[in-house]
Amino acid sequence: MSKVILCAGRTAETPYVLKTSGVRIYTIEELCYCLAGSLDMLDESVIDREMALFIKNDLGFEERGSLLEEMVLTKADLKSRLVVIFCTGDYFDRDEITKLCDDLDELAKMSRIERLKRRADRFMQDGNVRKAAAEYRQILADKDCTNLTQVEYGNILHNIGIADIRARLYTRAADDFREAYERNENPESLKCYLYSLKLGHNEKLYVSEAMRLLDSSDLLRQIENDLENADDKASGSGEYEQIDRLKILYQQGRTREFEKLSEDMISTLKARYRAQSEM
Repeated sequence: MSKVILCAGRTAETPYVLKTSGVRIYTIEELCYCLAGSLDMLDESVIDREMALFIKNDLGFEERGSLLEEMVLTKADLKSRLVVIFCTGDYFDRDEITKLCDDLDELAKMSRIERLKRRADRFMQDGNVRKAAAEYRQILADKDCTNLTQVEYGNILHNIGIADIRARLYTRAADDFREAYERNENPESLKCYLYSLKLGHNEKLYVSEAMRLLDSSDLLRQIENDLENADDKASGSGEYEQIDRLKILYQQGRTREFEKLSEDMISTLKARYRAQSEM
């Protein structure tokens, strides 16, 4: 866990293993923290009798554990079960619990795929690009991904492309952005596709694809202007690094300098198109 949790209650001798993540839980505070952090992934089956008995017997909250056990047996809804847990111990205050309930109400209106996407989007916005990409790929591998519109599918591919750019997988990123553009027809995906070809030193394909896909001379001038003036922009605002400089460093085998400049450009692309994660 990335957060330090001060635990005031009993520590279980045998941990409870969360079904959603495999995390081992030893205290009520850890349980509250992990459940609140994975609201997107929860349903009634997660808050089961086994968890109720863990709270009752292992953590020593007999009254709350018994109440939760009764709720499980009477098939109470997810929010009711979670409120019992969040009100056990002092990890959350009243306002925090109210906010969590509001989040649950919002999630209840979403499909499972929409919840998964919301979770992935949150990872993306927090800068955890690798984890976001894993979540996005899980969505596209899901049998219910057929419910996504072409635009939604393309936007997910766009965000996966950003992750591949971050990992310097330029060829794979170019494939991501190309398919994203074919589906969402978003000029931002098209620009990222062409930028990826440049970063991957695929000049011939860059030229042929620009001729094939760009029906706007204004957009072509914008892309070329971004690339030609990358060095000036980088020194003035940090938006781009010079493509030609990257080529020279690559050809000369100056790996450390090449990686540093690549990282700067990748960070810029990620910041520039982060808004796409909300699409």
